[in-house]
Amino acid sequence: MESTNNNQKAAEDESTSPKEQAADFDLTGQLVWPGALLLNDYLAKNAEMLQGCSIIELGSGVGVTGILCSRFCPQLLLTDHNDEILKKNIELCASSENPNCCAELAAEKLEWGNSDHIDQILQRYSRGFDLILGADIYILLLRICPTRVIMDSLIMKQAAEHGMRMVEVTGTRSVVGNLEGVIFEVALQ
Repeated sequence: MESTNNNQKAAEDESTSPKEQAADFDLTGQLVWPGALLLNDYLAKNAEMLQGCSIIELGSGVGVTGILCSRFCPQLLLTDHNDEILKKNIELCASSENPNCCAELAAEKLEWGNSDHIDQILQRYSRGFDLILGADIYILLLRICPTRVIMDSLIMKQAAEHGMRMVEVTGTRSVVGNLEGVIFEVALQ
């Protein structure tokens, strides 16, 4: 039995390209990050804010946040580098006992800085979205600016430079393990 499994594994490894194998090494979009847990808790407690909204989630990972939101809003687009995981999880959720879950849930590949991916999404969803969600999408900046004050200032300064106003939602700053999270409301100025 073990040799059959090894042969099967070898055949699977040969069927994927080196690029696909390298992408599998990066688990960024293949796990639930602590920020998603904080965001999910906030959204579950404030589900009324999702009613009637169309939403795009940036860096959806495995899609947990989007699948949660799909129970409360009519249209949701999940995006990440690995869109196949998202599509499979949408399919699994849609085939569950709840026929209302995931009715308007879709997934698209979106790699940071890839203008082709961005253009495709903008063409397919030309009406835009009411809400943009993202958890742990500034994780690389944390390596540069480990303190909360510097991080918050960096984000707010960058938003202001792009004509956006960011306000911390009162009562949302939370700690999970050694990580701290906060919900910001972002609006055009």
